[in-house]
Amino acid sequence: MRLEMTHAGDWPALPCALQQHPYYGQTVRGLGAGVKTYRLCTGGGEVGRVQVLYRRMGPLRLAWVGRGPVWMPWVAEAARRDALAKIATCLPGLALVQPDTVAEAGWMRATALMTAPSVAEIDLTLSAEGRMARQHGKWRNRLRKAQAAGLTIRQRPVNGDADAALLAKEAAQRKRRGYTALPPAFLREWAGQYRHATRIFTAHLNGEVVAFMVFLLHAPVATYHVGWSGAAGRDASAHHLLLWTASNWLADRGFSRLDLGTVDTATTPGLARFKIGSGAQIRALGPTLLPLPRFLRHPSAVVRAFPLAIRRNHG
Repeated sequence: MRLEMTHAGDWPALPCALQQHPYYGQTVRGLGAGVKTYRLCTGGGEVGRVQVLYRRMGPLRLAWVGRGPVWMPWVAEAARRDALAKIATCLPGLALVQPDTVAEAGWMRATALMTAPSVAEIDLTLSAEGRMARQHGKWRNRLRKAQAAGLTIRQRPVNGDADAALLAKEAAQRKRRGYTALPPAFLREWAGQYRHATRIFTAHLNGEVVAFMVFLLHAPVATYHVGWSGAAGRDASAHHLLLWTASNWLADRGFSRLDLGTVDTATTPGLARFKIGSGAQIRALGPTLLPLPRFLRHPSAVVRAFPLAIRRNHG
């Protein structure tokens, strides 16, 4: 296998995780990270693309592949196996790879640095009736409660300046509850470059915003980014109506999947129950792998080098 440099402009519109989309790469590049995108090529031609984040740690150059590669839909399993088995040896520096599936992780000769997380994904190709049928009964009851609570739902692109006060509430909530997420600067940079690829859904009660949810759009997939709810919003189950409204809005515009992020029942059990109850399918990702001979592995140093990339929680 060989790697060839490519450019974001010719990236095919394939379903992929946020971490493999060009918008993500351009955003973290704007924050000062090193990012490169490669074509994965075998004797039969191109089999996929992979976006790689680079960071230096002293003399060591670290390469991070998050939830990749992205495969061309016509590529057979044998070709994907061959590419994944060789990818770490083709990347410059010390490579860390988190494949998007458990099966793909099994194709690599590597040691797991961290256990495989699970993500919650809503299938937007289903009809509204089909998606509602997948919701847990208690979740659906809370949705009905929200629909009868007199909430007004509005949506628009994110405006970094106008939304600063709302986003500050989420940052304070994050600190108070102790969960992790991409830093606020990430959303400011993304919205600054790709405002059309953001959407904030707000719930209003008596003229006040009582809850909101922010989504990042990387068609044909959308990813839940951050959300906040005040006491009035929680009492009215506003987030249930916000997620339902956003799901319908995305489905109507041809999006095929809504990624709700990781499900962590230990750290954020309430958020995990919310995601699971929404009717999302829970899918295990591959673990974070270090595909190197044992005598070259330094897991603690590697984990410290990529704290957000490895531990990212969308919550």
